[in-house]
Amino acid sequence: MRPELEQKLSAWVPAAAWTVLIFCVSSIPGIVPVILKFKFADKLAHAVEYAGLGIFLTVAYKGSLPRARIRLTSLLAVATGLAIAVGDEMYQLTVPGRAVEFLDWLADATGVVIGNRLMACFYSRFRPWAIEVVRRFETVR
Repeated sequence: MRPELEQKLSAWVPAAAWTVLIFCVSSIPGIVPVILKFKFADKLAHAVEYAGLGIFLTVAYKGSLPRARIRLTSLLAVATGLAIAVGDEMYQLTVPGRAVEFLDWLADATGVVIGNRLMACFYSRFRPWAIEVVRRFETVR
């Protein structure tokens, strides 16, 4: 495989692994956040889980489309994250003890946008340094 293509593909490994982790957690029947015990603890857990996805998707798109503007990579990352969130909610229909909730999806969407905005601010503020970090990350195996 060409090194350039391999580097672009390696930018997707964290996002893919995080997505697999999300679906693994969604496979657990009737899971409830144990540590957090307040009214909307599960919504906070959804938002944090998907903020990580938003971060990883933004890094993946920026790594595979290095010359693209952050607006484009942000749009792609958020759209992909929202699609994964819909898929996750639909998948939960097949898991006993799990249910589809619009508020869960809204928390997921909020998390994706927060994670994306954190990385977009990072790239905007530290762009030259960030590009070097992404290049180094892509070359590490």
